[in-house]
Amino acid sequence: MEFIMLLLVLLVVVIALVASRFIDNSNPFQVQRKASLFSPVERSFLGLLEKAVQNEYRIINRVKLADVLDVRDSVSEKNRRSTLLKLNAKYLDYVLCDPESMKVVAIVDLVNTHNKEGHKAVPDWFVSGALETAGLPYLRIGIKAGYTVAELQTALATKLGKPAPKVEPMYKGLVKKGPTRPIRSLKPAIAANTPIPGKMMVPALSQSQIKAQSTALIQVS
Repeated sequence: MEFIMLLLVLLVVVIALVASRFIDNSNPFQVQRKASLFSPVERSFLGLLEKAVQNEYRIINRVKLADVLDVRDSVSEKNRRSTLLKLNAKYLDYVLCDPESMKVVAIVDLVNTHNKEGHKAVPDWFVSGALETAGLPYLRIGIKAGYTVAELQTALATKLGKPAPKVEPMYKGLVKKGPTRPIRSLKPAIAANTPIPGKMMVPALSQSQIKAQSTALIQVS
């Protein structure tokens, strides 16, 4: 009897598994939403790149190479199909465009040799060769901690053939003017009860007398 019950339980489990697989496969949308559009490294670098270019360029993210380059009209149909397949299969991390005409100015790709997930660790000869042929500046920037805006501005200026921006010197703290502590008077200090010639001595008041006088003034006013 127990053996039969065990077989029934196993049969129910198998039927449930088969049914779940059938139901999942019947759904044409086997997808789920990602947690974020960018990885933390990509988002951090994007913010740094935005500060580096300021308002000079507009940054477009994850653009197909086919959206930047086109196939020449003189190639054969076979080469056209082959080139289009490669262009559509390649993605660019950051595309810098002119803010008015949206003309592509430069390409920036992240490089991570330690973690290949989500980054182009190995140089792609087709991407670099195609962009060079089209005359588009292409920067492959390695991921590291501590990048500064000035470093990115210098790298972009060098690649675009522009003069490197002047780096302002960094000062830590504030420069204090004048003495850092009050200057002590050179005159000898005069005690409170020391008599001064030509002046009447005023006896010092106690705390209770001062309080009484203050109270009296408040009541009169």
